[in-house]
Parts: sequence; structure tokens; C-alpha cells
Amino acid sequence: MLTVVLSVIAAALVGAAGPRVLAVLPEPEPVEESSGETSERPVVAPEDVKPLYADLARTPGLALWLALGAAVLAGISTYPLRDEPSFAPVWVLFSGVGTWLAYIDWNTRLLPFRLTVPLHAGVLLLVALAALLQRDWSVLVHGLVGNVVVFAIFWILWFIGSRFRGGALGYGDVRLGAVIGLALGPLGSTTTTVGGYAGFLLGAVGGVVLSALKIVNPRSFAFGPYLVVGAALGV
Repeated sequence: MLTVVLSVIAAALVGAAGPRVLAVLPEPEPVEESSGETSERPVVAPEDVKPLYADLARTPGLALWLALGAAVLAGISTYPLRDEPSFAPVWVLFSGVGTWLAYIDWNTRLLPFRLTVPLHAGVLLLVALAALLQRDWSVLVHGLVGNVVVFAIFWILWFIGSRFRGGALGYGDVRLGAVIGLALGPLGSTTTTVGGYAGFLLGAVGGVVLSALKIVNPRSFAFGPYLVVGAALGV
């Protein structure tokens, strides 16, 4: 249980740093979706104006809420791994930064590559560290396989959706999917499958409910929060 407690505390600290990161995060440059260099959804209503990251960073109580969210995600994801502490740092980082990404995506329908790419690199290093600590390089191999497979599936879904107006996945979701596959891969194919696609189930249910309540626009939907939560539940 000590591993879980320490992981929860560490993730909360990472989550609480979110407002400081948001305050200095560069705004996205306008790039065509087809180039794969933006995480914007294919359809955004013309009247929608993306809030500035700096303005989002000034949301009252944001640090506390992000810390709580990260702590919950870390608790959910590390409790099943309490007997294998070498994986805990992976999920501490994913929970902390994943909470930032969920908040950003919910408010902007964007998953900034300036956060997803460093997260990808960090998770890769921590999976490699877990393999080193366990003296089992198959851990890293499985992580890389999960990374490639989940990325490929998400890319195909994004590519198909981008051919039609109203496709739900943005390219940022594809990048995030690759991170999820990398983090879940060492835990087995079943865990990777469940965690990788739990977000779709959560998003489908949540999207229907929130759309019915007119809380969200079904044509401009944030999948990121559901993918992050689904990955943690999949562990």
C-alpha cells in the first residue's frame, strides 16, 4: 500500500503544477488537420472560440481540482500494481499529465502536441526503467508493441473519420492513444485492449448523456478525458 500512497501524493503534485504549465503553454499554430500536425477535431462550430491557455490557467481552484483528479487516477491505476512498484512511476506521470490534458481537451477540444509528445517520451523512459528494474526487457518490448498497435488502430479510425465531416477523433487523440498503448502494453494484451478502448465506451455513454442534456455539442466532442479515465480503469 505504501507504493499506492506515494503514487497518489506524487501524482497530485504533478497535477497541481498544471496551471503553471498552462500559463506558459504556446497557443497552437493554424495547421491543416490532414497534415497530422494538429489535434483539433475535424468539425468545430464557427462561433466557437478557443479559450486562451493562459486564461484557463487562471481558473479559480484549478490546481486543487487537477491535484484531486490526478490523485484519483493514480490510486485507480496503481492499486492493482501495488505488488509491482516498478510500474508506479509510469502511472504517476500519466495520471498527472493526463489530468492536464483532460482539462485542456474538455475546454478547447485540443490535445496539444507540446504536452502529448513529452508525455510519450517520459512514459517510454519510465517503461524502460521498469524493464531495467525487473531485469526483463520483454516489458519494454510489450510496451512498444502496445504503442504501435494502439497508435495504428487510432490512426485508422482518425483517417476514416477525417474523410467525413463530423469525425469525432482528432489527431491529438491518436497521439494520446499511442501513449496509452505504451503504458498498458507491459501489463498484457487483455489489459491493453480493455484500457485502450474503455475510453470509447465511456465516451459513447457520456457523449449521449451530455448531448441529450445539451451540455456538449455532439459535433465537437472531447474524447481525451474519456481516454485518460478509460486507461486508468483498464489497469
